[in-house]
Amino acid sequence: MLGNGIAHVHNASDAHFMVSVRDKGQQSMTEVMLTLFKGQLESECAKLGTDYELTKRGDWLIWWYFMRLHSFTAEDIEEVYCDGGGDLGLDAIWIDDDDVAHFYNFKNPRNPEDVVDAGEIDKMISGLLLIMDRQHTQIANEELRDRVASIYVRALKGYRIHIVTSGQGIPHEAKVKLDSFVNRLGAGLFSWTPEYLSHLHNQFYTRNIPSVEAPIIFKLENEPHRVRSGMGDCYFFSADGQFLAEVYQRHGEGLLERNIRVDQGDTATNKSIEQTCSGDGSANFVHYNNGITFICRTAHHDPFNKQMQLVGSQIVNGGQTIRALHRAFEKGTLRNNIIVPVRAITGSNDKDFANDVAVNQNNQNRMGAGFLRSTDARVVQLGHTLASLGWYLETRAGEVDAFTPEDMTRAEHRIGGHRLDGRVIRMKDGLQAYVATFFGNPELAKKNARLIFLSKEDGGYFEDIFSSLTANQILVAHKIKDAVDDFIKRFAAKKRRKERVVDWQEDYRTLLGSEIVDEFSDSIDQMVPQSGVFLCGTIFQEWKIAVERDPKSTIEEFLGTGDGPVLLSVLRILRYAKINRQIANKGWPSLLKSKSFFDNFIGAIKANSK
Repeated sequence: MLGNGIAHVHNASDAHFMVSVRDKGQQSMTEVMLTLFKGQLESECAKLGTDYELTKRGDWLIWWYFMRLHSFTAEDIEEVYCDGGGDLGLDAIWIDDDDVAHFYNFKNPRNPEDVVDAGEIDKMISGLLLIMDRQHTQIANEELRDRVASIYVRALKGYRIHIVTSGQGIPHEAKVKLDSFVNRLGAGLFSWTPEYLSHLHNQFYTRNIPSVEAPIIFKLENEPHRVRSGMGDCYFFSADGQFLAEVYQRHGEGLLERNIRVDQGDTATNKSIEQTCSGDGSANFVHYNNGITFICRTAHHDPFNKQMQLVGSQIVNGGQTIRALHRAFEKGTLRNNIIVPVRAITGSNDKDFANDVAVNQNNQNRMGAGFLRSTDARVVQLGHTLASLGWYLETRAGEVDAFTPEDMTRAEHRIGGHRLDGRVIRMKDGLQAYVATFFGNPELAKKNARLIFLSKEDGGYFEDIFSSLTANQILVAHKIKDAVDDFIKRFAAKKRRKERVVDWQEDYRTLLGSEIVDEFSDSIDQMVPQSGVFLCGTIFQEWKIAVERDPKSTIEEFLGTGDGPVLLSVLRILRYAKINRQIANKGWPSLLKSKSFFDNFIGAIKANSK
């Protein structure tokens, strides 16, 4: 037997980018999250492979797992790594600070639906039996012998097997064998833990939830009112305004990363809050203000010391209040009799619950549906996946503009050290572009954009849209929209100076070319400025046709360095409308928001491409 045989039982049974959207029906939220997370994992693992010159996919996952989930350095990983010939089915062995030995088997399939081959589990179990009987030395590799030797000389408290895979899991027969193996040892020396793609995602998400880890300790004269209900506890109490201003001084916007609103600046409401906390009515602040809501990992009231301690905190409602308190504090005008209502809710590690708190706390004030989706777990995961590709997803309007230098540095570090300039995708713009392209509905994107963010039960499309999108698709759609927006911006400049140039048609020809100007001079001023979202959809369909001919064609190659694809779409739309008067029987503003006109036009393009 290994070590000292502590008696304790625990059984734990339990991509290449495609152009066309797969018809896989509406995915559950979990499936959506895992699809996005798998894309993130592939990107981050590949980067680690490049950075550390790792040639095997399995090693990529090992490095990612220990670095991202356990904060290991590369040197730390080398000390636990034992993969390779003669590894007896074990890829790493780690003894933690609690004197528990962890045995790891890693698999990193490309397909997230793949399961670990049962033979791999058989190999690992056989290897562990040899190690327990000390019969491994003749066949184990040097790294494995070294890792095992450190186990023999320590009095350990337990041994745990980890099956880590970026796929779906292991077959039932392998679970039965693992259960039998840990039970057969008697007195429960071993346990085993599944860490499949869903487990990896939960660990990653929990570790990366924005929060202030330093405890926030309130001094309370009165005991808080505690309500235990549903997902967590809720504590109601009041806090000193000066103290809250100092909390913001200490932690800044790091307190408000999960708040739906960024700083709204000197609005009338914010000026009123600041005036109240600085003026003669300051004693009534508690009566006038809705207060501040914290969501935190843990909350503890110490009645003896009269303290309330919050750990892992974020403010999800009341951001404008605490900012106003801080502005008055910095000016030296904050009165010392300010009392602020506070709620502290536990349960921040549950991504759905935390998001629901943020959304429902902010529904009391009128705001766009896109704002209310900024903390949705699917949107947060999309942001993580885009960051792994070197792009920043701005989920709250004005967020990047409000960045401090420290915020900017943190955001640039998050996307791999790239400068943020030119690498920001605004959530509404990105989803509009996706809906016009991959989702195939420019009418929804242009005419009914708010429905993108509403749930099906409210007549929206949010679940349907997120059931099929990937981060790579968002990037493609963004790049198409970026090219179209740039073109329309340059056209708008020419249109504005039309009356000031000697020959406006010649000026237009420098951008649009002779064919469009000579044939459609009476239509282009009405058509082009309205065409942005519609053009995103038509250019995407043209690219799909190009990819069918050459699967290696990238969107960057297709768009090239000029306006060719944009001009081709403009010309084709104008000619199609001219020839098909019975279909194009409305003005351009209506046509370019019409799904039926879009579908008819795309059908014609596809027919002509055959």
